[in-house]
Amino acid sequence: MAISENNIPCIHQVINIALQNGASIREVINKLEDTLEGVYQPRRYGADAFNIATLVFRLGGHQLLFVLNQKLSIPSLRTLRANSTFTSLMPTIGLICNEQYDQNIQTIVLDICSDLLPLRGISFMIDKIALEEMVVHFRKFNKVGGLCWKHLHIVDSVLHTYDSAVSIVQKIHEGHVHLGKELTVISVSCFGEDEIYPILAAPTCKMEDTSDMECILAQTVERWNSSRAAASIGPAWSFATDGDATRRAAGHKLFIKTPLAPDSPLYGTLINMLGLNLFTGTGEMTLDFDFKHIFKCICTLIQSPAGIVLNNGRVINSMMLARYLAWLQAYEEAAVTKLLYPDDPQDIPRVVELMLAIIKFSNSQLHISNNSFSMDIDTRADVASINLLSKLLESILMPFIHVKLSLSQQFEHLSHYSHLAFSIFHAHRHTFMSYQLYYDTQTMVKNTVFSLAKQQSLDPYTPFFLGDVGDDPLEILFGCTYMISGHNSAYIDRVFKRHPELDLGHQRLKLTCHEGVDHINRKNWKGDIISSRCDLPLSWHKGRDDALSILTTLQLNHTHYAYAELFTATSSIEMLRPFGHNKYLGISNTDDELADPSQVRMMLRARVLESCREILMTKKSC
Repeated sequence: MAISENNIPCIHQVINIALQNGASIREVINKLEDTLEGVYQPRRYGADAFNIATLVFRLGGHQLLFVLNQKLSIPSLRTLRANSTFTSLMPTIGLICNEQYDQNIQTIVLDICSDLLPLRGISFMIDKIALEEMVVHFRKFNKVGGLCWKHLHIVDSVLHTYDSAVSIVQKIHEGHVHLGKELTVISVSCFGEDEIYPILAAPTCKMEDTSDMECILAQTVERWNSSRAAASIGPAWSFATDGDATRRAAGHKLFIKTPLAPDSPLYGTLINMLGLNLFTGTGEMTLDFDFKHIFKCICTLIQSPAGIVLNNGRVINSMMLARYLAWLQAYEEAAVTKLLYPDDPQDIPRVVELMLAIIKFSNSQLHISNNSFSMDIDTRADVASINLLSKLLESILMPFIHVKLSLSQQFEHLSHYSHLAFSIFHAHRHTFMSYQLYYDTQTMVKNTVFSLAKQQSLDPYTPFFLGDVGDDPLEILFGCTYMISGHNSAYIDRVFKRHPELDLGHQRLKLTCHEGVDHINRKNWKGDIISSRCDLPLSWHKGRDDALSILTTLQLNHTHYAYAELFTATSSIEMLRPFGHNKYLGISNTDDELADPSQVRMMLRARVLESCREILMTKKSC
């Protein structure tokens, strides 16, 4: 009766402690009565209690934690500090030096993960987050922070006297040193783990060139390998980024420079995957691009007026898709308009929803398109082009969102995409997609193949979760930082990863809007993803055959998909070098292509304005 009429704090904890101490039923009841009267409070807290206390303290502060400690008996601040490890990232003040890397790797990675067994492959992730442009004082170092790392070395950042501050302000006004506009963050992520560990935070004025970025990436890898981290945590497998041109060029120079050695444990597997680029960096590291960024770029390209050309000369763009997606019963005109002209092009759920809508439309028209009398010639040509686009989208999207796929099926899809994209790009070049986007997508596929091969060599009985590639964990951490104004975001993100059921999530970073797959992670992936159960060459060949079954039905010259003739040692043609001659497209700005598909609209608008000016000038001259 007392339990039904009163709220006993930590009732589960009281009972568990009593039973662990061998208490009888009568003694358990006595403990509950003592707890109800406030005489007894359990002091043995579990991991969940400390996680909740951390969230309360970091989000609500000391006062809220005190209130809940008194009323709900969650751990107090003193108990939390005694049972938790609090770490802080050493900021970059001045040039990026080895000591910063070494200290952060030691305190943030090694001190926390030194008992992480077995060894894991690790991926570096680099991205930038907007920074409030202001100068701050780091009292611990008596130095001025918030200034760009590239130019801060020309001033003395130590505040010796008042004149030191005046000198720094003068240098800022003269433009010799700048306030940081963004924060360059590099983090470490372990394959098979959800945690990420920041090891560099450097303010930037956005004036770094390729050589600067190359030095940063190389220094990151070198300090990891020089520390105990490579031996105790795991070897570096990849370096992931988004589509930034400077980071792309630097990553290409560092991680696509040396052919895979015949004595490598990966060679026997990867040499049998015809068309795969086998060039790596030091330690067989590979470059990687975030798959969500790739999804956004593909949809931006489709939504642009220039659109995408696949086969029969039909341009697939937002105007064309607006006509046909309205055929779907689930989409009214307003919904189609929202998909094709989004308010926020960075909204990942809308991006994926558009890709799924195109796939759904294609599937709904299969029985109609096969009937030669069901539609006119123009409509049939449009539907045929959309069908090909849907196959392309399905092959790159499903491996990341279809939770029932096995690892073998995932890599069949990726191989399917790689071969399909190669042949279409080989035929249509930049009218199909930008050189940069083609490079990013093929590099992403290549990295997933290399990463699985490395996992099979390191520990073949470990699951391989495809979501571990890319820099999505860093994006999510940035989302958490924005959500809570940057305060203690790393601690909060860590708790949410241990308890995803408590996390509302970041709407713009979720894969879809559908309830069933909002939180796609390794725990709810239902397919068989044990590393050793995927035969990489076999999956690669199956994906190629699937692509051929489509390509042979198109109005495409067979020379574009004669892979046995194209992928030879003498031609040097492969997925990343579709035209051979050791030419990687999309790396240098001299390539005859836009730097990013999102610039298509701006370029077209400029061309239209220029044409209008020419017409007006002609009329005036007449």
